[in-house]
Amino acid sequence: MDISETKQGIYKSKGGLIRSFVSIEDGMIKEITISGDFFMFPEEAIFKILGQLKGTPANREEIQKNIEAIYQKEGIQSPGTAPSDFTESIMKALEV
Repeated sequence: MDISETKQGIYKSKGGLIRSFVSIEDGMIKEITISGDFFMFPEEAIFKILGQLKGTPANREEIQKNIEAIYQKEGIQSPGTAPSDFTESIMKALEV
């Protein structure tokens, strides 16, 4: 995937819609934005997740592992939405 090309992935979780915008360079996540109508506590948790994902290899296992680690470290709560839901949204963006 070309760095200048940002791909979008949309996934509907029980807790709301998750929309991911992802750019890849050399097999790693270069830029990522996540938005949607889900709730997350603390509110700034999504920014910590995004920071953790930059530089992550663009594969399901690494993405899931990093999201789960930041959930654990920061005590993140997201009613109706789990780390696997965010991973699914990101993977949909990475599909060719």
